[in-house]
Amino acid sequence: MAKKTQRKNPKVEEITLIDKVSSAIRRPLTLIDGEAYAATWLPVHVKVGDSQKGKTERTERRLFIPRRDGRLFDDKGKLFLDTPPNKRGKRAEELGLEIHLLDTPPLNKLLSKKAIDGYQKSSHPNPASVFARIVSVVDRFIDFERSLSNQQTMCELIGCYILSTWFLDAFTVIGILWSNGDRGCGKTQLLVVVAELSYLGQLILAGGSYATLRDLADYGATLAFDDAENLTDAKRSDPDKRALLLAGNRKGAFVSVKEPGPDNRWRTRYVNAYCPRLFSAIRLPDPVLESRTIIIPLVRTGDRKKANSDPLDYTLWPCDRGELIDDLWLLALDHLPVLPKYERFVNERANLQGRNLEPWRAILAIAAWLEDHGVKGIWERMEKLSTNYQIERSDLSTGDLSILVLKALRNCASSATKASSASEKVYPPFFEVTTEEIKDACSQIARDEDMNDSFFSNERVGRALTQFRFHQVPRPGGKGSRRWRVNFDELQRLLTAYEQDTLLFTGTSGTTGTLAQDWSPPTKGEGGEASGEGIRPKYKIGDCIQWVSQGAEQFEKPQSITRIDQDSKSGEYFYFVNITSTGIPESQVNLVD
Repeated sequence: MAKKTQRKNPKVEEITLIDKVSSAIRRPLTLIDGEAYAATWLPVHVKVGDSQKGKTERTERRLFIPRRDGRLFDDKGKLFLDTPPNKRGKRAEELGLEIHLLDTPPLNKLLSKKAIDGYQKSSHPNPASVFARIVSVVDRFIDFERSLSNQQTMCELIGCYILSTWFLDAFTVIGILWSNGDRGCGKTQLLVVVAELSYLGQLILAGGSYATLRDLADYGATLAFDDAENLTDAKRSDPDKRALLLAGNRKGAFVSVKEPGPDNRWRTRYVNAYCPRLFSAIRLPDPVLESRTIIIPLVRTGDRKKANSDPLDYTLWPCDRGELIDDLWLLALDHLPVLPKYERFVNERANLQGRNLEPWRAILAIAAWLEDHGVKGIWERMEKLSTNYQIERSDLSTGDLSILVLKALRNCASSATKASSASEKVYPPFFEVTTEEIKDACSQIARDEDMNDSFFSNERVGRALTQFRFHQVPRPGGKGSRRWRVNFDELQRLLTAYEQDTLLFTGTSGTTGTLAQDWSPPTKGEGGEASGEGIRPKYKIGDCIQWVSQGAEQFEKPQSITRIDQDSKSGEYFYFVNITSTGIPESQVNLVD
């Protein structure tokens, strides 16, 4: 008789929608939902087996996750039992995060057990002390004579950049450092020092593979590229490497790659390319990279002590390197959640704006944070340096056609207003100029600044004018160079946006623009003065003013004018200062001596 086969009850899946999956730790130092986490691989002694079969013992390194509150979790996300009782909380406490950290960074760049023990006992590093040690190391090995500023300020600049690499997750954008100069000026020396002090810093040679760079970038490591000429050459460099270099200065930048999965099928992986990068090269960066870069000019030093010292000889350091690296880890773990508010402070208070501010934003945020922790005057020094850098930028960079065209338009506008009726003291709301005239003005500016003027052409200049959204007007008889109508108010705003000197309507030498033929001066108002557009502003940029509204002074102390705009309809001028984004009408402005 055949046996009855019993059918097994099929497994029933119960599926419930949830709001979101748990976050994951994908970098050894990260900020997740306002909480800071680090990762380190510590040596452990492991015993396996029981008393009957015997035990085997081994020593190995295992992943641990220190949290800002001092609790330590193992690689499974469980609270580690060696955590001191006052830091344990509930014994069953779990990290609540997935851990995706497959590669182990170099051991000499990791947080030590000794440092974790001290942190759990409430031994937290002082920001001012850590910064002073960083500056002393930079000053020991690098000579900044004839660079952007004096030795102390330049060492502080590099120190702020180094600290910004440890607080990367707090910022939305980070600048690139470009060490530039002739052979033997210390470019590589500077890269080595920064790589030794930065978060997971790595000195990268030209032969480094794309896969290695990709994985380092995914961890947020600081990548220091030596002899970067080939890497930045679009024709000679690996396109994947170049894409990784150009994409990684902003949070949220990912590079997609194809990799074989466990089932031998190709899967798409999204690599986080956001990481700090710096370069050394004899040549200057190309215009695309230069706009994201702070160029550090260096010359060969005459200081024998600096010239003959190797930063990799740790006995020459003015402080203990291991202790400094530990303190940098703990400093980041302790203060990472508060740094985003300093970036917002920079966006509101910095003199620079837009693309010019981006390379400096993280540095200025660190400076503001250090100022609050006892480093006096650091914000003012970094702010002044960032502003002065824009003045030197034309000498340090290869030249930007857009900026040259704006300078040329400014000269043409000044000449056009100079040619207007001096007796009536008015100027038109717009002027007309040809592409040929602007090209000639660009060439003159290039020659005045000892730049190559051979690459200017009507086509390139015309393309730049089109990108600025200036409008063409009909050419007389339909022949000759293209003609453009430029509004003074629009030109002022563009000059301000590109951090260029604005129009003062005093007239300068240069190619003469032509007043629009269909424009007539404004009508006279009461008192005989011209009303509406065309009146010159009473005050100029740099004047110290007080804002008086309804008889009350609005500023605690007088402020300097940073920008002047004119309302295109009413013709009234509005003045801008650093501490407010509101334009102050001219009728409410008092000049202060």
